[in-house]
Amino acid sequence: MLISENEKDYFEVEEGKIELVGCPNGGDGCSEHLTVINRNFNISNESLVNKDYNKSIEALRIAFAKSEELQSDSCLKCAELFRLAIVRSLEGIHDDLHKMSKSFFRPKRYQESYSLASDLLKEFKNKI
Repeated sequence: MLISENEKDYFEVEEGKIELVGCPNGGDGCSEHLTVINRNFNISNESLVNKDYNKSIEALRIAFAKSEELQSDSCLKCAELFRLAIVRSLEGIHDDLHKMSKSFFRPKRYQESYSLASDLLKEFKNKI
């Protein structure tokens, strides 16, 4: 079941998951990156509602990659916070998939997504 048009409004948040509050540069170095990161957080959440776990995980991968592009000294702390938020979201998905794939009935349809989340989570944790 896909989300309805009314439910889509829930995911179209202007600020997104991460909001820039106090930046010494006024957000000049990361506003484009933050827009992409927040858009991918929204895609990830929407995909979770639709139980499209692979798409949700892929959106977080894209967000993480975008956060890695922030290399200026003044953006390093923010980029680290972005990556930690992304890792936390992926950990939540991973935990849910673990429960579903290890349940009594062990649906095989979640196994691929669980493996994908496990691999990506290891990769992310090695980078932070």
